[in-house]
Amino acid sequence: MLILSGQDVDECLPIGAAVAGMRDAFAAVSAGRVELPDRTLISLGDSSQLALFMPAYVKNSSFVAVKSVTVFPENGAHGLPSVQSIVQVLDASTGSPVALIDGTRLTAIRTAAGGAASVELLARDESRSLAMLGSGTQARSGIKAVCHVREIDEIRLFSRSEINARQLAEDFSQYDWCPTIQVTTDPDEATRNADIVWTATNSSTPTFSEASIAPGTHIVGVGSFQPSMVEIPPFLFKSASIFVDQIEACWSEAGEIIAARSEGHIDSEDVRELGEVELGNHPGRRNEQEVTIFKSVGIAIQDAIASSIAVKAANTRGIGMTVSL
Repeated sequence: MLILSGQDVDECLPIGAAVAGMRDAFAAVSAGRVELPDRTLISLGDSSQLALFMPAYVKNSSFVAVKSVTVFPENGAHGLPSVQSIVQVLDASTGSPVALIDGTRLTAIRTAAGGAASVELLARDESRSLAMLGSGTQARSGIKAVCHVREIDEIRLFSRSEINARQLAEDFSQYDWCPTIQVTTDPDEATRNADIVWTATNSSTPTFSEASIAPGTHIVGVGSFQPSMVEIPPFLFKSASIFVDQIEACWSEAGEIIAARSEGHIDSEDVRELGEVELGNHPGRRNEQEVTIFKSVGIAIQDAIASSIAVKAANTRGIGMTVSL
């Protein structure tokens, strides 16, 4: 069995391949070519401490994947990530274990790549400015992914932790592909007139105001994954075109969309899957003034395809450690 560390995942899952893989993943969902049960969630005593289990299979593919995730919000005080995970990959023809992968790193890359896929499909071609809300792992991966698919020359960053935000900006100053990151203490200052707005938080209340969003903005929400979490103002969905990773998952878990419908801002039929755009069954953005929103709660098929890409690259390049069971 192959074991891939976080560093191995970085080598075997470059952002370009990951974005292409996520477009394939969303298309497979919308085409009905997946086996994708609802994620199983277990509370671990404290209501904020969770374990999640996410199996997935693309029909006729070589691998089956299961991701196991733990969420411990207070882990930062102990020097540990708040979200940790592993991905187990099985041979679809024999059932044999194929690989065990650092799921924390894989999740960061595939989540960012999924958001970047929506930027490719929905954001205006001339989009040059990015507002990032959040300063954790997902924010870091998101900045890299957006800069890969659009020529970004301005980034404004807001985080509830200004220290973390300034550290992120300093860390990214070493990269030639990344413009200087402006840190602000006002989220609306970050989002005002931005071409792309990206939220990567676990907030239970909107992270910016709808008044700060200009016509033509593309908004990506990847942080929240429970009904109690709301990163994007629900009222904003009323005047936007709404796309999600999977309809069923978002009606179960996307707090913003659930709230927007319960408050009467949208109807169920207003929400479409991003895979429909990839398949050519929906035009996506219709004009330059339209506000588009991609809300992702993260689905296991993303892990299945991302892990497949990583395993194939590792086997080709001789990366990772092989152990006998």
